[in-house]
Amino acid sequence: MMNVILASVLEIFLITLASVVVGYTDAWPQEPVPRIHIKHRDVVGQRFLGNESHVEHFKLLERTRTSVLIGARNAIYNISLHDLTEIVDQRVHWPSSGFNRELCNLKGRNEDKCQNYVRVFGRHSPNKFVACGTNAYKPSCKQFHFENGVHTSENETEGLGLCPYDPEHNSTAVYAGGQLYAATVADFSGVEPLIYRAPIRTERSDLNQLNGPNFVSSLAYDDYVFFFYRETAVEFMNCGKAVYPRVGRVCQHDKGGPHAFSDRWTSFLKARLNCSVPGDYPFYFNEIQSTSEVTEGFYGGEQTQLIYGVFTTPVNSIGGSAVCAFTMRSILDIFQGVFKEQETINSNWLRVLPEKVPEPRPGACVNDSRTLPDVTVNFVKAHPLMDEAVQPFYLFPVINKVSFNYRFTKIAVDPQVKALDGKVYDILYIGTDDGRVLKALNSLASESRENVSQVIVSDVQVLKYGQAVKDLQVVHLAGEASKLLVIADSEMRAIPLHHCDASAANSCTSCVGLQDPHCAWDATTNLCVAVPTKLHDNNAGKTLFQDIITGKHKGCGYEQELAKPAQPVVPPRAGCCEQTDERDNEIVIELDRENQYSRTQPRANEPQGVTVTPVVYSAQTLTGALLGTCLFSLIAGFASGFWFSQRLRGGPYSDPPEQRQQLNRLTEGPESPGYNNKSINLVLNVPPKNPNGKNANSSAENKPMQKVKKTYI
Repeated sequence: MMNVILASVLEIFLITLASVVVGYTDAWPQEPVPRIHIKHRDVVGQRFLGNESHVEHFKLLERTRTSVLIGARNAIYNISLHDLTEIVDQRVHWPSSGFNRELCNLKGRNEDKCQNYVRVFGRHSPNKFVACGTNAYKPSCKQFHFENGVHTSENETEGLGLCPYDPEHNSTAVYAGGQLYAATVADFSGVEPLIYRAPIRTERSDLNQLNGPNFVSSLAYDDYVFFFYRETAVEFMNCGKAVYPRVGRVCQHDKGGPHAFSDRWTSFLKARLNCSVPGDYPFYFNEIQSTSEVTEGFYGGEQTQLIYGVFTTPVNSIGGSAVCAFTMRSILDIFQGVFKEQETINSNWLRVLPEKVPEPRPGACVNDSRTLPDVTVNFVKAHPLMDEAVQPFYLFPVINKVSFNYRFTKIAVDPQVKALDGKVYDILYIGTDDGRVLKALNSLASESRENVSQVIVSDVQVLKYGQAVKDLQVVHLAGEASKLLVIADSEMRAIPLHHCDASAANSCTSCVGLQDPHCAWDATTNLCVAVPTKLHDNNAGKTLFQDIITGKHKGCGYEQELAKPAQPVVPPRAGCCEQTDERDNEIVIELDRENQYSRTQPRANEPQGVTVTPVVYSAQTLTGALLGTCLFSLIAGFASGFWFSQRLRGGPYSDPPEQRQQLNRLTEGPESPGYNNKSINLVLNVPPKNPNGKNANSSAENKPMQKVKKTYI
């Protein structure tokens, strides 16, 4: 009986496990494996450190053709993009006053926090700009004028609502139409968020508008200003607590409302962003971290404008990150849709019926918002949330990664890079919280919206392990090699946009297998070269081999493949890709002895000039090993339990056979089959009784014991 039960349980377990594995491989996008790994010690490029005695909290303020302005501790640096050297005579020195630092210390902040960290920037003219800093937890703004190679400050104003108090606070600001739009906090403790443009702001303590937001980016587009952030979802409160990614929108011509709404937005609306792996039960990446600039190009068979966003899972869940793309048209259209409301505190959040929406439409941009009727202003104040979410342009995330070692933080795009076949691709550079930069692309981006082919070309450890990437910028300079600017808290690095000369791309197959539009195999020199250096040659197409979609080229012959092309998330339509790959569904396990917390770096102590390939296991092999291990564990556990039970049955703690037989006879009744109808004589030794009827146990009396015979039938 026990064997039958064990067999049934084992069968159910194996069926369940197999169904889980099959469901996982069919539904979850296959994560691409980086073709190139570069360790931190092998990274080459320029470097800027600033003041190395303390943390600078670098913040990119403005970028021009040849330089960038970096907000830092008590200063604004002007850094040349040619070699990352500071233009010293154009540095702006702006420390906090001694009184403000002393007051900050009295409020309980340490010396590092009680400094002036420049966070906000807006340019009025080529020689005039405004900057705002934390100013020792008393935000302030200054007007600067640049003349004759010298910066002079004109007047200082309070920066409340424009600049955060803490340099590590998630805030964003954009200068548009001659005015500064900011999303930050308005109090010392950081619990009063607001979206502000003097003198208009969001409502105070209104969870329907802002509920514990973390602002990540902002941009001006047409007549609107968009803010991207994550916040606690008010529509999910009746079911628990969840964080949703949002996009908020205000009109640039909003002048406030009538009467009591003169300093309140009349056009603020918000909607959820949907970045998820689709399915019966979608897997959501709900915490937005950053966005790219708007890129225009040819995507999915149409001309449109995209904005890429970096999304992650919560810190206390599975470590996952993804990049999703949204069209600006879909974002604009969502704010023309249906509103969402909760009639009572115990009601569900439902869509607002069209007949309940007043005219003119709440949230719309008008010439003079001060003339709007009160019913319209009251409606948009109580109904800022849209019912539908902004759907991604592609069916699947452009890139998704599950890792316990790192999460995505920032993204930069090299837009519409042309390959040798004439197709164009957006090259994504993704920063992580442990100092990596991933170079990735969707090789089917220009052909399909339903199919996504994820490719990760390289994984470069630009910063020391543990330093988060805070910003990324793609830099193209005339007459120079293009580069990627990587910004951390106290360090800036410039690295090449490609690594075509890496040892992992030293053969035709491995070079083409990179699927990198920047790289191609040169058959004349037998080298992997950068494509832009050869485009001027009319015969380059005949000697350069490149294939972005499949990662294979017939010109490479039948060499042993060293790089595996990424597989589409959804199988392509017939006729798209006829070739098959024997290494489908592979899982690569790599160990890095130099960095024990990382699992995506190649092995240490690699021989010079030798390409060390990672250990590759197929999904079928790992599944078989898992099932075999489980089966062996069950059998071993059952055998061990049976052996111990047999040993304990005859051990020192078991009852003697005679005692068990006697107890069985005593417990059996007259109707029992084994009952023996005979008398049992028991002889007991008892002490004698004294005249009072009590046992004589006194030490003074030592009388002999009496034998008493009792008969039991």
